Formats: sequence, structure tokens, C-alpha cells
Amino acid sequence: MNAVEADNISKSYRVYLKPVDRLKEALLRRPFHQAVTSLYDVSFNVPMGETLGIIGENGAGKSTLLKVLAGTTEPSSGQLKRKGRVAALLELGSGFHPEFSGRANIHLNAALLGLTEKEISEREAPIIEFSELQDVIERPVKTYSSGMYVRLAFSIATSVDPDVLIIDEALSVGDQRFQQKCVERMIGFRNSGKTIIVCSHSMYMINELCAKTIWLNHGRISAYGKTSDVISKYLAFLENRDASNPEKQVAPVGGQIPEVIIDAVTFCDQSDHEVSFAKQFCPLKIKISARSTMGEYAGHMGIGLERADGQMIFVTTTKHQGLEPVRFSGQKQIEVTIPSFPILKGAYRAKGIAADEHGLRVIYECYSDPILIESDYPELGMVWIEHQWKS
Repeated sequence: MNAVEADNISKSYRVYLKPVDRLKEALLRRPFHQAVTSLYDVSFNVPMGETLGIIGENGAGKSTLLKVLAGTTEPSSGQLKRKGRVAALLELGSGFHPEFSGRANIHLNAALLGLTEKEISEREAPIIEFSELQDVIERPVKTYSSGMYVRLAFSIATSVDPDVLIIDEALSVGDQRFQQKCVERMIGFRNSGKTIIVCSHSMYMINELCAKTIWLNHGRISAYGKTSDVISKYLAFLENRDASNPEKQVAPVGGQIPEVIIDAVTFCDQSDHEVSFAKQFCPLKIKISARSTMGEYAGHMGIGLERADGQMIFVTTTKHQGLEPVRFSGQKQIEVTIPSFPILKGAYRAKGIAADEHGLRVIYECYSDPILIESDYPELGMVWIEHQWKS
């Protein structure tokens, strides 16, 4: 049974250049607006108990889709079916009355979500406790910081026992400790069989929480299916787009052509086949295809591993290893073998670096396509470390 069924959902807005155009349109029965479409024929199903991720660039239509799913706006066309109680955490402070106290807004929001006064009274204390706003709960919410807004909104949304929980990127506003509390509660929801729809720019969070993911691009579904597959396609799209953008390319130093150009950086298995998916602890090779633009040239090479958010994990260079500079004469291939890839599951990419013979001046940089690592271990972080518990 599906908790959410979306069938060819589209959403358009009327944009008026001047306020008087609304009146003119009503009186003259002629259009004085421009139609702006945010969603085009979006279709998908979310089975009960499943977690769905939504990813895409800013302006892709993610927030519009969440508003439609939450019922705060109606689709212009298509059909939407939802089962059970739906709670949503969308824009910062949405659903709050700024003049009311935090306590009054708890009662207001919970009532809008369908709770009786008795149910609200029973859950009021746990909501306040989770939000950690005991000292300011009687103050008007207009005096709250953005972090306080998020704490209260998330506490209410997750304490009314919804069947479907919809979360936008708003969690990024809170501090790291409260974000961790929110993630733990969301994992608890998922494990208890609740349905979650979450939108985030964190590929790690999406990969960790979601069985399936939708990639929205300009209001249309570009990919929908297994999360690891969709994230891989999305990151490859971003990489290819950045590579074709002249502003993203490495500019020649001093207006000159770089002495060494890196044409490609690839992940390969033991059979030298290029891979975009691998299991943790499997052996991998990172290959750099580079060429000299000026005949004979000697320079050091480096390889870095980064998460999808740009966080550097590991860097090694031929100079750090005490090796002689690589001698170029035309095309050359350099490779680094990692016998056991220890990084935890997630999306990563490699960066090839060409430097001068002293390893001080970066000549050229080039990124690989993303690789998705799958792991059987539940630990969090970047790498898995051998360990034992004792009590």
C-alpha cells in the first residue's frame, strides 16, 4: 500500500508585473499575467514505511513539490493521494503566529495537524523537552532565532505521531548537536515503519536515510529509483556541467599554457575496468591520464579523495612519498593502487593534481566522475576503523 501517490503533478503560478493587473484581469476578463511553471508531470509512489529523498539544484522545484505533497498548495493539474496524518517542516517559521508564544504555537500547530486538546496536552511537555526551549517557551516566537524556530517546528512535527513526515532543507539552520538529534529521531521514525520524504543538499544524508530518491531538474524528474544510482547520475551531471563552464576550468598561470594538462581521472577495479560503484574494502586503482604541452617536463603528481560536499579526506603526492618527479614526454598515465578502500558508504570523487618539480606550484587540477561506495557497516563518519568494545 502506498502512503503517497503522485500522478502527473504539475504546478503553475500566475505572475503579475503590477498589482493593478490583477484588478484589470478580473474586470476585463483578459489575462494580464505570465504563467510560470515549477513542476511538469511529476509521477511517483511512496510505499508505506519507505523513505524518499528529493535532490536537485536550487530552483529545481523541490520546495514546490514538498508544498504540494504537504497540502499547503494545490497542484494545477494531476492527482495526488495521501494516506494518514501528514506533518511537514517546510520554510522557516511556516505555520507559526509571530505574536503567539511558543506554547500557544504548539497548541495551534498540533490542532491544525488534527490532534485533540487532550492529545495536545499529553504531548506538550515532550515537545518542549525535545526542543530544549523551556526558558523561552512563553516568549512570542517573533523573538526567536532561526535555530529556535527550527527546534520548535521539528519538535511539533515529529511529536504528533504522523504517518507521513515531510522535511525540507530547514534542518540545516539548527546547530550540529540538534541536527544530530533530528537525524536520530528521523531514523527512529523510519525504523518504526513511518513514511518520510526528505529534501536535502547533503548527499550523505540522502544516501543514509533513503531507499529511493528523485532528482528534480527544472521542474522535471531527471532520475527516479535506487538512491545510490540517482546520486551518482546527479553528481556526474554537476561535474560535467562544471567542466563545460569556462569559469570552472583551471586558468593558465600568467596567461601561459600549463606545462602539464590532466585529461582524465578515473576509478578502476583490479581488471583496469572503469567503475562508478564499489564495495568498501575492495581494491581500487585511481588512474591519471596526463600530457606534457612542452616536450620534456618533470613534475610531481598528487591524488586527493573528497566527499561530495567537498570535504577533503586524504591527499598523497609523489613528493610526500619521497619519489622523484614524474618525467613527462607527451602522454603519460600514473596510477595509485589502494589495496583495501576503507571509506564508509557515500559518494566520493578523486582529484588529480599536477605540480612543479618542487611540489609547490599547482599547475593543473582535474576531478573524476563520482564513485559510490556501499558498506555493510552501520558506523558513521568517513572511514571504518578496526575496534573492539569492552565493558
